[in-house]
Amino acid sequence: MSDKVNPTGFWFDIQKPQTYSDYFGFALIISFFTAVAIPTGHELFHHKETHNKVIGIIPCVTLMYTHFIDEHLKGHHKTVSTLDDPATSRKNESLYAFIPRSMYGSLVNVWGYESKTILKKYGKDANVFIRFFCNKMVWY
Repeated sequence: MSDKVNPTGFWFDIQKPQTYSDYFGFALIISFFTAVAIPTGHELFHHKETHNKVIGIIPCVTLMYTHFIDEHLKGHHKTVSTLDDPATSRKNESLYAFIPRSMYGSLVNVWGYESKTILKKYGKDANVFIRFFCNKMVWY
């Protein structure tokens, strides 16, 4: 490869891929471990033990998909296979239609769950600052 290609990051400081096949292999391995991490994390955050929940949350944090945890536990388990569940595909729905609808729907649902929690905790007269900054979705 040309010397102009200069990727940065922890792994590339240790060993830099020298060929296109090295780059492809690196991307394939990272993709595989990412694909395994999310289902494993999903199973772990269903456990009652705190250490399992923490370990299960790590893949979601690294992929910036932590709202999935709240949506899955608070929403999906209660509304599974209904039209209210964004994680349930519609009949004959394509994958390209399902993924954006599911991602957007889960974000909206978690924002709603958090807003209801804030209203219960602080009351209807809570100011905008509290409603915004106490919402987990802002921190996610």
